[in-house]
Amino acid sequence: MIRNVNTDLAAGILGLALSVIFWSLIDPEIMYMSTVFPKAMIIITGIVSILLFIKGLSKTAERSDIFNTGSNVRILTTVAFFFGWAVLIGLLGFFASSVVAMSVMVLYLAKACRKVGASIFTVWVGIVICEVAFFYLTFTRLLYVPLPEGWFF
Repeated sequence: MIRNVNTDLAAGILGLALSVIFWSLIDPEIMYMSTVFPKAMIIITGIVSILLFIKGLSKTAERSDIFNTGSNVRILTTVAFFFGWAVLIGLLGFFASSVVAMSVMVLYLAKACRKVGASIFTVWVGIVICEVAFFYLTFTRLLYVPLPEGWFF
């Protein structure tokens, strides 16, 4: 993998690309007030990305080593877990898919530096369930934000 990169330039390009993608995904048929916050965040991200891009083109731009600590395989596997989680949300629903995906990810990442027994993993799954329940209840009951439903609520 590339290790020494002009991080300002790379972050600026990535931020601009994501801003364009997210802007193009806004449904024009959604009510105006529903898009105010997402549009504002996309615009702010785009402005910061442009500033980073400009800074990256200057002579004072720094080059930094990236991906030089940790395991690149674990990083890519974690990214794959998040994509898998996104796919599972549509099938199982937010709550069930989040508990499954986060529990598997915790187990995978913990095994990199320690032995994981059934008892400690059970405690971790309990913590994951509590955290997901907190977010689920906060969004659905307090903020009235509907979360994706699947086979299980």
